[in-house]
Amino acid sequence: MMKLIILVLFILLSALSINAQTDSLRLIDTLTIKTHESQNQWYRSRYIQESIVPVSLALGSLTIVAIPGFKEDLQKRFVWNNDQLPGYVNLGDDYVRYVPAVAEYALSAFGLKSKHHFIDRSVILAVAYIASDFVVYNGKKITKSPRPGGRTTSSDGYSLPSQHTAMSFVAATFLDHELGYISPWISIGGYLTAGYVGYARIVRNAHWTSDVLMGAGVGILMTNATYWAYDGVMKLFPKNLTITPIIDPNQTGIYFCYKL
Repeated sequence: MMKLIILVLFILLSALSINAQTDSLRLIDTLTIKTHESQNQWYRSRYIQESIVPVSLALGSLTIVAIPGFKEDLQKRFVWNNDQLPGYVNLGDDYVRYVPAVAEYALSAFGLKSKHHFIDRSVILAVAYIASDFVVYNGKKITKSPRPGGRTTSSDGYSLPSQHTAMSFVAATFLDHELGYISPWISIGGYLTAGYVGYARIVRNAHWTSDVLMGAGVGILMTNATYWAYDGVMKLFPKNLTITPIIDPNQTGIYFCYKL
């Protein structure tokens, strides 16, 4: 009888041990699969996806600069006049660079629903412009790249990256974020307009092709980064935080109000 009881207990313990090992193996397999999936999913994150284009543009710019004579050869192919200063050709790029941003507010006023409220998207746009201009200004100081023809006067400044192009791509990316979900043609129109500004800077010999590519990369990346920062702040304070720009003759800034 005693041997029978021991045999039964042994069988029960063996069964429990097998079940426990099976559950452990399943848990390990599940964790392994999830870890493998997470490792394979990192490149699908929003930050990586929205950085591919601007980083590629920046790398393209650096590649052109790194290859001896390539920058000058491209300029000869694109520029309308190879003289050092052929005279100012007004292609409207001073004003067209703001068109995508103006279009966003106009389309919103005519009934298209933007992703963010007026105040929120205005703050986003202002911060994106400021961040982009900061990068461009300091980029010019670091690179000290002369403009086509060797011009580096105080009025013209340095060349790399192109501020006009950066500003235009800030506006185009802003339009894409706010209204691009409605139709891809809205985004395409914005980026074509920004591309025209970059093209105009090259053909009238105001910038090198590398300047324009870097400016486009800066504008897109700084705008995307501003949206990342905004979304991060809103996750922390989704309903209690109010952000309002302050612009008057005596002061300029941003007003923050948090309701406890």
